[in-house]
Amino acid sequence: MKTKTRTLLLLFFVLPGLTTVACNKKPAENASQPSTKHYHLKGKVVSIDARGKMLNVDSETIPGFMDAMTMPYKIKPESELGKLNPGDAIAADLIVQDENAWLENIAVTGHSPAGQKK
Repeated sequence: MKTKTRTLLLLFFVLPGLTTVACNKKPAENASQPSTKHYHLKGKVVSIDARGKMLNVDSETIPGFMDAMTMPYKIKPESELGKLNPGDAIAADLIVQDENAWLENIAVTGHSPAGQKK
């Protein structure tokens, strides 16, 4: 008799709780979608790493993301590197996706002095 009572109590109290927990889980497909954020970057090209296909930029503060600092960025498309020179002032879209970041839509807003051409 005790076994039947325990079984009924288990079915009556535990299973509805497990069902509620299972129904409230987020679909697995949301976990696999990367989160992408867009920021506007303004800065100055410090150096160009053509081999590494990267650009070192001394950027202004990026509101909501980070303080002013110099750091390397990947460039998409990579062909944009050929249009840039150390010392150029730029504006660009900074795309941050999970652990990756890159610059897109780079516009030169001021040119480097003639002595700093690459």
